[in-house]
Amino acid sequence: LNIVLETHLDADQSGGTFLTEKTFKPIKNAQLFIILGPAGSIKQLKKMGYKTFDTIIDHSYDNIADNTLRWDAAMREAERLILHEHLHSLYLECKSDLLHNQQIFSCSKHSRLNNLVKKVNS
Repeated sequence: LNIVLETHLDADQSGGTFLTEKTFKPIKNAQLFIILGPAGSIKQLKKMGYKTFDTIIDHSYDNIADNTLRWDAAMREAERLILHEHLHSLYLECKSDLLHNQQIFSCSKHSRLNNLVKKVNS
């Protein structure tokens, strides 16, 4: 289980999300994760096509606007999972979603690089 501490807990108090390599590292490495970042981070990943293991991880913390309350809720969920006596079986239950995320990350990398080259050449 990867506990991702994003760069900005509240993206400049703008209400926006700010996902960095810290979030994509567990995705690339097929690991379960909880994100301690701006509210809406999990929602943004879902919009991008990633699966977030909702049958196993309670990501309701992602909807909490208050930074302290969101942090506390995420930490409670992380502790619940870490103390789960069958964490490995939960991982195996999510394996197809983990591989799905890894595939999306790998495919999108090529697209992101092409978009960057286009912007640089414009």
